[in-house]
Amino acid sequence: MTANDQASRLRNMARQQIPEATLFSSRVMAVTSGKGGVGKTNVVAGLAMALAQTGQRVAVLDADFGLANLDILLGLSPTHTLEHVLRGEKVLEEIILDGPMGIRMIPASSGIQELTRLDTAAELRLIQGLQRVSETTDWMLIDTAAGIHDSVIKLLLAAQEVLLVTTPEPTSLVDAYAMVKVMHLRDPQKPIWLLINNAQSEEEAEETIEQLQAATRRFLDRELKTLGMIPSDPCLLQSVREQRGVVERFPRSPSAMAFRQIADQLKKKVPLQKDGFASFWKQLSFEES
Repeated sequence: MTANDQASRLRNMARQQIPEATLFSSRVMAVTSGKGGVGKTNVVAGLAMALAQTGQRVAVLDADFGLANLDILLGLSPTHTLEHVLRGEKVLEEIILDGPMGIRMIPASSGIQELTRLDTAAELRLIQGLQRVSETTDWMLIDTAAGIHDSVIKLLLAAQEVLLVTTPEPTSLVDAYAMVKVMHLRDPQKPIWLLINNAQSEEEAEETIEQLQAATRRFLDRELKTLGMIPSDPCLLQSVREQRGVVERFPRSPSAMAFRQIADQLKKKVPLQKDGFASFWKQLSFEES
């Protein structure tokens, strides 16, 4: 049997890991940004806690393999990471961390190979583990790396919905537009939500949204979905220093209230997808097979 034949056989086995009869309702949302330093991981943490606070079962996958730091932000100390799962040393359930407010976190490890470049054996191990986790999850949030690298775009295209985080800073806006353009060219129907982080006022956030919308209307002939803003908030900075989520540490702060409002919007506006995880993984793993 040739190497190609063996790979084809293993990929067929991987497809069978997600039988149609056992599909379940879930939402898979990838959170990304055009550039680093816009507070993307803070948004992931805040949104995860806000959703969990309403009784939603939330799992977070840290897919930022270049700078995996979600565990640090939440004050968690992983003993093992995805690297151990991919090597066959652990099963996924053994590495999951119990985070604040009941969220479950799947920690990455900086420098490991990307999800889109796994060998087939590692892919099978991860499929089986993520499927088991997702069977008891309402939301899977994926914290991607920043930028328009091909591996990031593949994750975004595979997810049910994309949440794009930007700030009012001009360079952040330019990079956010570049991200929208790349995704639009690959999949014009992909739902993209826009969130303005670290805004000084509602007026500044609205102006930022309109600037980006004007560009996407003119050059891409599309309208982005919008979620409003997370205000600039000293409480958020303090919670980062304390390695605590702002929703938990300062529940009445402006940023915590904003996260709860955004969580409520997403629950109402993002439809349940019966094969949420199954669809995600099939698109991610087999789009080139």
